[in-house]
Amino acid sequence: MPVRRRGSEALRALGKLVLVGCLVVVLSPLVFAADGPLAFPGAEGFGADTRGGRGGQVIFVTNLDDYRPGRDPVIPGSLRAAVEADGPRTVVFRVSGVIDLKAALTIRKPFLTIAGQSAPGDGICLRGFGSQVNADEVIIRHLRCRPGDIAAKELDALSVYKAKNVIIDHCSASWSVDETLSVTGEGCTNVTVSWCLITESLNRSRHAKGEHGYGSLIRTDGDITYHHNLYAHHKTRCPRPGTYGAERGILFDFRNNVIYDWVQNAGYSAEDRATMNYVGNYLKPGPSTRDRKYAFSVGGATTAMYVQGNVLVGGENASSDPWSLISHPERGVKATEPYKTAAVATQPAEVAFEQVLKLSGATLPARDAVDRRVVEQVRSGQGRIIDSQEDVGGWPEYKASAPPADRDQDGMPDAWEQRAGLNPDDAADQAKDRNGDGYTNLEEYLNSLASG
Repeated sequence: MPVRRRGSEALRALGKLVLVGCLVVVLSPLVFAADGPLAFPGAEGFGADTRGGRGGQVIFVTNLDDYRPGRDPVIPGSLRAAVEADGPRTVVFRVSGVIDLKAALTIRKPFLTIAGQSAPGDGICLRGFGSQVNADEVIIRHLRCRPGDIAAKELDALSVYKAKNVIIDHCSASWSVDETLSVTGEGCTNVTVSWCLITESLNRSRHAKGEHGYGSLIRTDGDITYHHNLYAHHKTRCPRPGTYGAERGILFDFRNNVIYDWVQNAGYSAEDRATMNYVGNYLKPGPSTRDRKYAFSVGGATTAMYVQGNVLVGGENASSDPWSLISHPERGVKATEPYKTAAVATQPAEVAFEQVLKLSGATLPARDAVDRRVVEQVRSGQGRIIDSQEDVGGWPEYKASAPPADRDQDGMPDAWEQRAGLNPDDAADQAKDRNGDGYTNLEEYLNSLASG
């Protein structure tokens, strides 16, 4: 049976199979067929095949409480209790508002979907501590992670660490003391970060090294995709790819991202190994920007890049020479063809700019005041690097509303089940597949919320 392999594993397998094929009379074409549907319709990049909690139990978040794991009693109905549960599971929210984390929220158990789009009211925001994915097969959508400087710790807003098969989509990450949305750790691979708002890291805050308002550190030896994200108001590291000494290095696809109001070196690499596509990105200097000439700085001979279709507002016209926006390209390898990576539908940079501002971040159930303000600043050329969330008014209020009626408690509202021809009194039908497309009925409902 044909098997779809993930990331560059498929390309390496192809090379091996072609070599073996030389020993037979006829070499049949190799077809990578799906062993399951995408994480959700429209999922792209190396993490697109992530399963998440498909087919598992539904766990409801019914309160905004939190506890310290190992120190406090478990609070049933909390987000942390859902994250720490065993087995495949999908988290559906019956409440909205701010969750004040009492410790870092670390996902250590695999096969999890967090469906932030299911929240009523204005949705969910995590405050106080950062969140980290440290498990395989995780899908997170439409969640806000805004820790702030409350905990007096050097923390990321959201990160993926030593995990495989992860997709972070339509999330909003800001007010971190270290990086804002990073992917790191040996063996971390098949990860997509898509359509996210990565904004307002806290520059002169509580970090021991001083100024540390950074966007994304992407250091691993795996395959990573960042596409259609907005970076705004960071000192640098938008992005900073590399590895921790691994011979293979990272394969990094960075395309159709928007970068606004960096200070210096919007993105850069160092002496560690990185192979990357830098395609169709749109950079717009802001009030904090000093370096207005380059989009990315090459740090050493172990950086190999394919560069095409990027726009730097007010910079050189890169249509004739794409490398004019790259500082020190002679240090690394200048590829003439794109590196083979997982598919992402790619637009011209100017089109991506409009799409990212319109659609990125935790837009469901509604964009919050923080994201609306930042997006407007990108359009108008306003705003600046900040040192505390209090510089911009802190966390907004999130309106609450009643969740939809769901009498069998299967995660699908009664009205939706009736329209779909399901039984609103049969809790078991959430894990079934009424149309045979590979998505469970629960996934069909959750995907319908996010289809726009």
